[in-house]
Formats: sequence, C-alpha cells, structure tokens
Amino acid sequence: MIIVSLNIRGLGGGTKSRYMRYLIGKEEADFVCIQETKAKDISDARCYALWGDNKVGWIHNKGEEGSGSLLSMWHKEGFIVMNTT
Repeated sequence: MIIVSLNIRGLGGGTKSRYMRYLIGKEEADFVCIQETKAKDISDARCYALWGDNKVGWIHNKGEEGSGSLLSMWHKEGFIVMNTT
C-alpha cells in the first residue's frame, strides 16, 4: 500500500495540479492526503483529474476559510469507507 501526504499550500495553480497528478501516477498511490488545499469546494471532476481516472473516492474537509482544508483521495478498488469524522 502506498500512501502519499503533501502540504501543498493551495491547489489553485496548474503547476501544482500537474505535480500532484505526476506524483500520484508515478508512485501508484493507493491513498493520498493533500493538506492546505485552500479550496472552498472540490468537485468529482477535479478529483478525477488529479487521480488520473474515475476510480477514486474522496472527501474534502473545507477547514475555516480555506485554512486547515484537507482533501483525502483513495483508490476505490482498495478501500471501503465505513465512516468519516
């Protein structure tokens, strides 16, 4: 199992999104945690683009005005989500 965790300090730029997509693909990640996304809303399409396909489950904690925001993504074939807190 490969877990990737990164404090990205804002997911807004194309360079950071490309880097995340590269890192997820290169490492063949099973679970990814992106800290400090500074995003108020995340869509399915955004997660699919970061992951590289639609076999991804995800949850986004918005934090307070972007601060402390956390995006967790996982390979659907490797995890079953029972509960989130």
